[in-house]
Amino acid sequence: MTERVRRIGERVLAGGTPTFEEAVELFERSDYDVYELFQTANRLRLNRFGNRIHLCGIVNAKSGGCPEDCSFCSQSARQATDVTRYDVIASDEMVMAARQVRAYGAVALGVVTAGRGYTAGSEDFHRLVEGIRAIAQDGLVEGHASLGIMGGEEFRQLKAAGLTTFNHNLETGRSYFPNICTTHTYDERVATIKAAKAAGIRACSGGVFGMGEAPRHRAELAFALKELDVDEVPLNFLIAVDGTSLANIVPLSPREILKVIALFRWILPTKNIFICAGRALLGELHPMIFFAGASGVMVGDFLTTRNRSVSDDLKMFHDLGLDCGESLLASERHAPTASTGLTTGAAL
Repeated sequence: MTERVRRIGERVLAGGTPTFEEAVELFERSDYDVYELFQTANRLRLNRFGNRIHLCGIVNAKSGGCPEDCSFCSQSARQATDVTRYDVIASDEMVMAARQVRAYGAVALGVVTAGRGYTAGSEDFHRLVEGIRAIAQDGLVEGHASLGIMGGEEFRQLKAAGLTTFNHNLETGRSYFPNICTTHTYDERVATIKAAKAAGIRACSGGVFGMGEAPRHRAELAFALKELDVDEVPLNFLIAVDGTSLANIVPLSPREILKVIALFRWILPTKNIFICAGRALLGELHPMIFFAGASGVMVGDFLTTRNRSVSDDLKMFHDLGLDCGESLLASERHAPTASTGLTTGAAL
């Protein structure tokens, strides 16, 4: 099996891709050397980005009370959690959050709200548009957002305000999605991503792993993102929060997390794949995310849970010789050649 993995990896490095069934097999089987996955994933990352990595942060711009029933989410009103609730924060608070994440070395701030989505005429949407405009005018970081299900007019206004990237995760494979959420459909999520792209906004979409999904569901998600041609892919690993439907689920092992990262890099070799919630589950293997193909991380705390300390992250980046001063997508035209990437990434 290890030799079979090596042959598929050679095809991927030559510009090919695993088939869907090969991907399912690689996600599912454990009778091969996973370091074969990592070596290929690392070369793909270096070929595309060299040792440059993407750092972003988020602000919880509206907390709790979400009417949707996503089983992993501590902000759902249908879950028995004790998350603090508050309405959309003011523009100056969003700008302060942007300045804070820039101090961490991040190049973008994601303005994130709990809820199904917004219509262009609502007061909350107007406040969010003004917040994005204020971040753009402040000019320290890119203004990104994750605001739920929306359509063309909403994206037109966000684009005009200066939004560069919209996040809307597919969360899991299509066939497993009804096990995670029943209050909206997978197709509504797909339509939102397409609407953002149609408005000229970069699409950021990924998922959550460790929710009880099967290997096939992970492959479904990766290939759906490939078909949608999203620009950025955030990978989250379930942090089981007390009071949610998934509170008692067994977390993924560090080895399994690294395997997910590597296979997403195999399937999406040119995309910015960055690691968000659940990074702490990696323990001492945390620096391995880059060897497994990750091209960035989210720094600072998450929406309702804590992250690693920023100082620990910055020390790790320094020790690994990683550069995090600019947006990967804004500087894609400077992407290194394969030989340059491999040379500069020798430490990994």
